[in-house]
Amino acid sequence: MPRAEHTRRGDNGLPVVVDRLRQYLAEQLPDQLPWEIVPDGERTVDHAASSAMRDAYADLITPFERALMPLRHDGADALDPRAKVWKWEENLLVGTFDLWLCDDPDRPHTWLVATVGLWTEPQLFDEEPAAGLGHFDFTPHHPLLFLPRPPAPATFTARVTSGSFPSRGTSRTKADDTLGTAHQWSANDPVALAERVARDLKLLWPHLTGPRRS
Repeated sequence: MPRAEHTRRGDNGLPVVVDRLRQYLAEQLPDQLPWEIVPDGERTVDHAASSAMRDAYADLITPFERALMPLRHDGADALDPRAKVWKWEENLLVGTFDLWLCDDPDRPHTWLVATVGLWTEPQLFDEEPAAGLGHFDFTPHHPLLFLPRPPAPATFTARVTSGSFPSRGTSRTKADDTLGTAHQWSANDPVALAERVARDLKLLWPHLTGPRRS
């Protein structure tokens, strides 16, 4: 819903365009059962936060979309890349940017995903505002995005994992014969980083450069 429509509200407090939809749905439902029709405010806030995250890191996200989206296979090209806020703290949002590439050849029914963000060191979480997260709320060096964005200069990183790894709280994977691999890149220049990741992905998974298959 366009942002301007949020300010046009009726007597019940709902945006007018949402209330019209609510009334229409109420007319389509049988009268024998009680129905509750309410807008999902959490999804609205989540979408707005993720859009803000994408805008704040456009200099990082745009080069990766330009470099990696032409490589996608197995139906991944039908999935929109996602800037997603995962953790909410007072005056701080933490999220990731994920871009689906193809089926994971080492783990059936799982996508191979490229995740892009800032290089995170443990020392970062000793400083405000990230100090509120605590050292147990993140994995060191995993790509993360923050709002507000930390002051420059910054080191960016991209990560792709294939197969499975031990989950937190254990030192072993579920299957003895499982094989997990992780590939990670870092650079201060997001354009150079995106180009290097794209080049290496073509070498690691050559089928990404071949004809698309659905």
